[in-house]
Amino acid sequence: MRSVQASLAALAGLALVLAPGAASAAAPILLSGPVTDQVGAVSGDEDAILQAIDDLENDTGIGLYVAYVDDFSGSSPQAWADATAVDSGLGTDDLLLAVATDERQYTWSVASGFPLSDGQLNQVAADRIAPELADGNWAGAAVGAAEGYRDAYNGTGSSSSSGGGSSFAWILILLLVAAAAIGLYFWFKKRRRGAEAGAPSAAKQQKMSTEQLNAEANRLLVETDDAIRTSEQELGFAEAEFGAEHTAAFTAALAAAKTGLSESFKIRQELDDDVPETEPRRRQMLSAIVDRLVKADKELDAKAEDFDKLRNLGQRAPEAIAALKERGEALPPKIAEARTALASLQERYPASASATVRDFPDTAEDRLRFAQTSLSGADAAVTADDRGRAAVLLRAAEEATGQAEQAVDAVGRRSKEIDAAAAQLGAVLDEAAANAAEARQVAAGAPNGRATADKAARLDAVLAEVRAAQAKGPVDPLDATANVERAAAELDRELQALQGAVANAQRARAQLDQVLLSARSTTAAVEDYVNTNRGAVGPEARTRLNEAKLQLSQAEALKDTDPAQALSLAQRADQLANAAASAAQQDVQGYLAPSNPNKGASPMGGSAGAMLGGILLGGMLGGGGGSNRSSHGGFAGGGRRRSAGPGSFGGSATRGRRGGGGRF
Repeated sequence: MRSVQASLAALAGLALVLAPGAASAAAPILLSGPVTDQVGAVSGDEDAILQAIDDLENDTGIGLYVAYVDDFSGSSPQAWADATAVDSGLGTDDLLLAVATDERQYTWSVASGFPLSDGQLNQVAADRIAPELADGNWAGAAVGAAEGYRDAYNGTGSSSSSGGGSSFAWILILLLVAAAAIGLYFWFKKRRRGAEAGAPSAAKQQKMSTEQLNAEANRLLVETDDAIRTSEQELGFAEAEFGAEHTAAFTAALAAAKTGLSESFKIRQELDDDVPETEPRRRQMLSAIVDRLVKADKELDAKAEDFDKLRNLGQRAPEAIAALKERGEALPPKIAEARTALASLQERYPASASATVRDFPDTAEDRLRFAQTSLSGADAAVTADDRGRAAVLLRAAEEATGQAEQAVDAVGRRSKEIDAAAAQLGAVLDEAAANAAEARQVAAGAPNGRATADKAARLDAVLAEVRAAQAKGPVDPLDATANVERAAAELDRELQALQGAVANAQRARAQLDQVLLSARSTTAAVEDYVNTNRGAVGPEARTRLNEAKLQLSQAEALKDTDPAQALSLAQRADQLANAAASAAQQDVQGYLAPSNPNKGASPMGGSAGAMLGGILLGGMLGGGGGSNRSSHGGFAGGGRRRSAGPGSFGGSATRGRRGGGGRF
């Protein structure tokens, strides 16, 4: 445990250096060692606590970490403890006991694979922790916790100190308990990390209010989308290393899970549209979302253990570390190129043209720093022959490196797309002007052409606005194209009643390429933004993005056979992608706002950026995190995110933590 303590202290120091602007009261905190006392609760008693912790670790291998704070910073105690444990790098055999002395609340957090059961942990809390806290004996609570966990691990229990000899019956009971514990241990190990994400059964769903069911659906949408994004990245690493043949089963499981997620997003989109559903129908649709997501989650978890065996990061740590360092060394010049490309975009176009990638060079540098810190820890873990910890740190470094590469590539792609749109903008404007003129002629010769003439005038007005803006300086070509195409689409709908199908198809085909370019670019940019900020992005942005991708895919499939329908789909995809971009940016801004008690200040530095990127699974969506905007009132109460360090291939069972606590 001392090596872990040293690494925690080093990590805390490094994170504080890298995040000079962070508010001192922000949650989660970084533990400074076995005892972190921010309020002077146990001043002078640290030695007694450390001795009890050492005895616990020597007898059982369990590491106990105790934190004393004023309060939990507005978070739920469990979310605060989970995030602190994850951010501080606690392992499977470590337990965090957190006490808020002013709020008079306490909580603990352990990984799902922690060797003591919930029943044992609750018993120790009731017998050895809560009574001491109620008496204001802060140090006694920590010592009692260490002694209670040691007794529970050894099977003696907190009330087993009577002096009589052990009877045969007592020995038999202990043997039976030990046998049961061993059986449960291997069962949980086979399950990898315990139960599902706590999704409600059909019977429980019936007892939930509609708003509770809505919140549960939103929670599962976010968690499953995150699990699939992480699994897809992990699968990419494995496929590059072992080939498609050896990863086919995981590819199939991921595809099935993505289908379930996509179906769920479509239902969510339907719930969010302007057509209201009856209460029974709304509940039916929400239950369908939950059921599909639970199934997708199980499909991923079923392959998680085999996937870990394939990758075997712990045993292959040295070569994996070397490969990641090589990838990291290639990134600084690429980040510099991305900064140059971004600066060029910002000089030549308005800010809106580069808004989705504005922070990406900083994001890439932040993720690279986190990856380098994680790799240093992995090196140390290999030296200490702690292959399990090396695997965890490697997984975090892989994800961070992948996000850095994605951010860099996104800037270059956005630059090319903006330049392409700028090159086509003149032709778009000329074509739209010609279409407006043609529409006026058609409307003039038709007895019911007034509506068409009005739409043509509206298109002329939009064209005039764009040309006037061009006269003053550069415009955002994608935004200008989108404005023109929206007005053109309104005109087309009126013209369809006045022109034949052949003429409509010709007009649609002429516009389609420009609209597809805009839709592709916007959708790809939002996909990059959501993926690299998924720790803060809620269900609304993800739902709109998923629908945009579906509409765009259908437009691509129909562009040769039904250009009119493809044009309509592409326009809808562009609108949805822009809505997703706005929602995602609001989520991130809300998450980073100083008024958010879970996160404030800049995400850059330490592991805060990794949490924003969803690499470390902190409790960001609960206890006031996120923007608290809702899809029909659901996101604000969507529940906290489970957390267990860096994600891996699999569903909720790969990322859960256990905990408990209460008031005193």
